[in-house]
Amino acid sequence: MLRDEEFLYASGRIKVLENRLLSRSVIERVLEAENTEAVLRVLSETDYAPEFEELESVYDFEKALENSMRKTLNTVKESLKDHRIVRFFTLKYDYHNLKVIAKSRILGVDAPENLSNLGDVPVDELIKLGKGEGDAAVPETMKAAFEGAMRLFEETRDPQQIDLFLDRALYEELVELTKKIGHEFLKDYLAASVDLINIKTMVRLKYMESDFRTLEKSLLPGGTIEPAFFEKYFQEPLQSLVEALSSSRYSGVVKEGLENWISTGSPAAYEKLSDDFLLGILKKGIYKPFGLETVAGYIGAKENEIKILRVLMVGKINGISEDVIRERLRDVYV
Repeated sequence: MLRDEEFLYASGRIKVLENRLLSRSVIERVLEAENTEAVLRVLSETDYAPEFEELESVYDFEKALENSMRKTLNTVKESLKDHRIVRFFTLKYDYHNLKVIAKSRILGVDAPENLSNLGDVPVDELIKLGKGEGDAAVPETMKAAFEGAMRLFEETRDPQQIDLFLDRALYEELVELTKKIGHEFLKDYLAASVDLINIKTMVRLKYMESDFRTLEKSLLPGGTIEPAFFEKYFQEPLQSLVEALSSSRYSGVVKEGLENWISTGSPAAYEKLSDDFLLGILKKGIYKPFGLETVAGYIGAKENEIKILRVLMVGKINGISEDVIRERLRDVYV
């Protein structure tokens, strides 16, 4: 298990960087900005200024957000000897790229240029893997996952099976990674993430009138809610699920989020409440002077901030009302 003392230097740097995260008041200023030009003026006063100044068009804002996130990840890596905690957060970007490359392959087209650069595996190497080049410098676990997904597609001719297979492979790898790191905080965060995703998956499949076999294939490993629970309540009305989880740690998310989903037909409120719940776990890092929690909390907080800015930018570009945007905004870390 990693000791808190191993994070002393990194935590010191992060405590400084935490002060540069966007406050609620800055988010409000962006939300109240009349247009995208006013948004950029607000952001020019923040840590995002260099990234947004480089843009040729405001419509390329995703580049600025990715560059800022990459800078954060590099800063944290430079401060640590053991990069596994960073890998916990970056692994999903590599698997996202695998999905895109797999689907490009079955369509017979080149992989798009906008693959994520936030993972640890170089995009060029993943593209080589997608082309079947045996010398691609990709970890064996990811090679096996990619090949397994492609075999499954050949058997089923169903592109959705690629997503399901690679999602499971991602979370199996995350479970193993957290075991090796051996820190309860990270195990708890992963378990909560998986539970909330699995609840959402079950509800979504109920709305699609799918069968339990599809749900079984879709449930991710690493959570605390057993498959038997989902099997039981998959056959029941959604209100029964809300009641069954009323005494769980997720009661607030489930009651408000699922009731809103039932009434509106949209999972947006549930997704927001889930993200806020997970941020609440990460906020333990604020109150700890040094340790894994401090590092994980900051990386997660930065990812959350990027989500907030993405919602704001998409809303402002598309002329969405302030009230609608506000409903979708996540909580802030500091």
